[in-house]
Amino acid sequence: MIGQGQFEALLVAGKPVEHADLSAIDWSDLAEGGLVARLCVLADALMGDAELAGARFEDCTFSRCRFAGTNLTDAVFLRCAFFDSETRTGCSFSRADLNGASFENCNLATCSFEFAELFDVTIRNCKAAGADFGNARFGKPIGGKAGVSRATFIGSMLDLANFEKAGLADCILTECSLRQTDFTQAVLSSADLRGSDLSEANLDGVILDNADLREAILFGIDVTRLTSFEGIKVSSDQLSDIVRAIGIKVFP
Repeated sequence: MIGQGQFEALLVAGKPVEHADLSAIDWSDLAEGGLVARLCVLADALMGDAELAGARFEDCTFSRCRFAGTNLTDAVFLRCAFFDSETRTGCSFSRADLNGASFENCNLATCSFEFAELFDVTIRNCKAAGADFGNARFGKPIGGKAGVSRATFIGSMLDLANFEKAGLADCILTECSLRQTDFTQAVLSSADLRGSDLSEANLDGVILDNADLREAILFGIDVTRLTSFEGIKVSSDQLSDIVRAIGIKVFP
């Protein structure tokens, strides 16, 4: 286990922290410096209001960690695990600032992102089944009002995830598995959902206007439960799934 002094010396010198157990590190009032951590482990760490903007974590393992209120803007996570197989629980990013952050090839299963700031976040090729994005903010307020939303989910497993009431207008969710995902009352207008599997996803009350659903799997989708879906883009072979709920039969 690395000591606090050694850890901070590496941080100030701009050197990476490698093959270290960081579980006992005090993350408050850290010396300035861009943290780079490789092949490190953290267990039961309470990051609190740690300032980790621009930090880079590669091949690190986080077990039962809490990032409540942590500044992780523009942070990069590559091949990191946030799911504890023993307790079957993920880490908590509740209220963390993850604007501009990037997760690639990470295990985010059952992680909580409740009330987190997620504007311009990127989640690519990740396992995030059961992740909770309830009340997360994917938009950036402008003048005290809700502004543009931006987030990118590509090639990720998000089965059974929670996006209830999420503002995902104009966001990208392509080539993702969204089976039985809860989008209740979410705003997905102009969202790019091409190639994603939305089988049995809960779209009750969803605004889907101008969304791109071409090549998406729509099994079990009931358009009558949507709030609106004007201008959606679909492929011709998807029509039968779209109109089945309103009693229309499509013939070759």
